Amino acid sequence: MKFTPLASVLAVAATTLATPQRPHGWGGDRNQCVSQQRADKVVNEIIAIFGHSPSVDAANTTAHALLADDFQEFSDSVHALERQPLTGSGLTANKTEWIGGIVGRPPITDIESLYISPAGCHKIIWYWQFNRVAAATYRVRGFNLIELNAHGQVDQLVLEFNSIAWGLDDGELPCNFTARA
Repeated sequence: MKFTPLASVLAVAATTLATPQRPHGWGGDRNQCVSQQRADKVVNEIIAIFGHSPSVDAANTTAHALLADDFQEFSDSVHALERQPLTGSGLTANKTEWIGGIVGRPPITDIESLYISPAGCHKIIWYWQFNRVAAATYRVRGFNLIELNAHGQVDQLVLEFNSIAWGLDDGELPCNFTARA
């Protein structure tokens, strides 16, 4: 199980949005800040996308509604796993590529939110733990910095995580590389 655009992070519980809409408590006004309720909702939707919950079709619909058309994802952790230069450049060409990379692979389940909080007025910080990456030998912890646009959609996702644990779990790092749990 290669990492590809997962992080490309990770990471959307029970709600399914059929069409983009103004989120509750956001109002689409850049002068209004993200509430804790809105931050929790966005993270739960991301978890549902990763877990294909309640179905792949629902996850796909949720992802299309949640992500802005100009969505971008950034992660040097993913670049490191893919043996790419650590340039800080984006991971996927567009929203459709990111969604395809997530819903087109096996679901990732057993995701724990360790901390969710608004960060400034238009961002959310999410500290998480994935307990079942591939072999699930090591738990993988990481952070997402999620930025919302004026319509409450995710337009940027910055993801950094323990890429050594991920690489050991999914075989991207050599077997003779050891870590202590």
